[in-house]
Amino acid sequence: MELLIIQPPFWRRKHRIGIIRNNPGIGFNNYYNGGNRYIANGYSGAIWHDAVNGGMYFDVNGYGTTNSLATTGINGMMISSAGNIGIGGVFPNAPLQFPNSGGNRKIVLWESANNNHQFFGLGIEAGALRYSVAGSGDAHRFYSGNSTSSSNLLMSIWGDRTVTIGDDGGGGKLGINLSSPNYTLHVKQAGGTGICLQEPVFNTNWHLRAESYAGGTSNFLRLYHQGGFAGEFRMTGEYVWFSDRRLKKNIQDLPSLLDKVMQLRPVIYEMRKNNPENNKTIGFIAQEVKPLFPELVFANENRRADGIEDIHALSYSGFGVIAIKAIQEQQKQLTEMRKEIDLLKEQNKMLLQLINRKN
Repeated sequence: MELLIIQPPFWRRKHRIGIIRNNPGIGFNNYYNGGNRYIANGYSGAIWHDAVNGGMYFDVNGYGTTNSLATTGINGMMISSAGNIGIGGVFPNAPLQFPNSGGNRKIVLWESANNNHQFFGLGIEAGALRYSVAGSGDAHRFYSGNSTSSSNLLMSIWGDRTVTIGDDGGGGKLGINLSSPNYTLHVKQAGGTGICLQEPVFNTNWHLRAESYAGGTSNFLRLYHQGGFAGEFRMTGEYVWFSDRRLKKNIQDLPSLLDKVMQLRPVIYEMRKNNPENNKTIGFIAQEVKPLFPELVFANENRRADGIEDIHALSYSGFGVIAIKAIQEQQKQLTEMRKEIDLLKEQNKMLLQLINRKN
């Protein structure tokens, strides 16, 4: 005999349980006769024990009719002889194990809506472990215990792609390629790389990295643009530009510019923004410099700052070169004037000598 139907008088007829002798178990609206069959119309299930591997299985079947074979059954859960739990038909080799299949929703802790995106939980996608929160205003948060009644917030990853370390209480440090960072952000470079900032439209980039020479006794903070040298900060704090002849082409001498220098208007002014104390600044006006020295003025019709279109900027470092050229021109003029004065002195001396002879 394979099946015993138990139906005490005090149970309602809809409660039907079958107790299976071989591979002993309990069937819920289910009995075995050449396969799992339904005792009555509806869904069915079974809890049974495999005497060979020692596992306890929890099976569920789809909707069926009385005495029909269950053909859509699945193993919902299995407990191994080691006490491990397998979900979805997998034999568990760990305390809790899921099938080797992808999917956004492998574990759901909280569901905002029944779909693959609006929930708190875990999933697997393309070889990656997926951590999900329900919406852009939600966050993944990592904590460490601080006491029996409080925890320290370590990091938050928000649904709007904002990442924060620590909280307003401070004390958080982020180390990259470091196990014990000493600063708020501590980066140990890897493979000759540093920190790169990439512009999102045309993908141009600026790259900043530290470099050392002479056994570490000479250190620089170098700036690169699109992989090319742009300049560097030295240990003394000064910023220097690369000016090697081998980096330049179309080299020409500056033409005479003393007249243009004399047209420059040095001014003293106050900046409108970020100047709460109305501090004075000495400099030039970019629009006034532009017709005289356009090489020192930078303006772009697509450039916008502080709400101003086509904003102009100045390269003040170039004025040093202009000043040197102007001084050289003045010095040349002074040298020529001295020659003329010396000549006039000599002529005057000769005239005095002639006058004295006549007298």
